[in-house]
Amino acid sequence: MKIAALIIVTFLITAVNAQQTLKVRYNYIDHTKPNTYEMELQAKDDKVLSYTIRLTKVGAGKNIRYKQTADSTRLYKDYTNDYLVYEESLGRDNLVVQEELDLFKWNHVNEKDTILDFPCKTAFAEFRGREYKAHYTTELPYTAAPWKLHGLPGVVLKVCTTDDVLVYQAESVELLDTEGPLYRPFDHKEPIDYNSFCKEYKDYRKEVIKIRKQRARQQNRPEPENNKAPRVEIIIPENRFILNEN
Repeated sequence: MKIAALIIVTFLITAVNAQQTLKVRYNYIDHTKPNTYEMELQAKDDKVLSYTIRLTKVGAGKNIRYKQTADSTRLYKDYTNDYLVYEESLGRDNLVVQEELDLFKWNHVNEKDTILDFPCKTAFAEFRGREYKAHYTTELPYTAAPWKLHGLPGVVLKVCTTDDVLVYQAESVELLDTEGPLYRPFDHKEPIDYNSFCKEYKDYRKEVIKIRKQRARQQNRPEPENNKAPRVEIIIPENRFILNEN
C-alpha cells in the first residue's frame, strides 16, 4: 500500500513539473539599432522570459546569410507579483532595472487578423513617446507578449509602433513539455527602478558627449554636431528616432 501511494505521489509531482511551456519566436526589427535580431519568448505558470538573439550578416551577394551571436538581452515578467525586470547596458556597465506591470493602457478596436493560423484581435496603446499596435490571440491558454508589452488577455503575435520603428512578428509557436520553472536570470542581482535608470542614463550621455568634445579639441577637429542616441523609449530629446529622417 505504501509503495502504491509513493508511486501516485511521484506521478503527481512529475505531472506538475512537466507542464507545457509556450515558446514563440519573433522576427524583431528595431530601426534604432544597426543589427538584425530575433526574439524568443517562453511562458509558463504566469512567468515570461524573453531574450533577443543578434544576427550578424556574413558573406556577400547571393551568399549573404545571418549568423547568431552570443549577444542577448533578457527580460523576465512575473505576472503573479506584477513586475518585470530586464538588463540595460551603459557603456561597460550592465544595469538591472525593475518596473511594475502597469505600463500599458490598451484601447481595443474592432479590427481582426490571422497570424500563424491563430485568429487575432487588435489594440493600441501609447508608451514613452510612441504608439503601439498589437495583434493578440486568445486561442492559447497563456498571457504573454514580447519585450515590455503586457496587459492584453492573450498572446501577442505581432506588435509594431505606428511609425514602423519597432516591429515584432511571430514566426513560430510551439507548446513544449518541460520540467521545472522558467529560468530566472536576475535572482542574484539588485535591481534599480526606472527613474533611477533614467538618471544614470542621462549622466552617462553627458559624459559621452563631454568625452567626444574633448577628443575633438585634442585632435583639432570640429566638435561633433550629431549627439543622437536613438532609443525606442524616449528618455531625452536626443533619443527621438524618425524612420528615414534626412
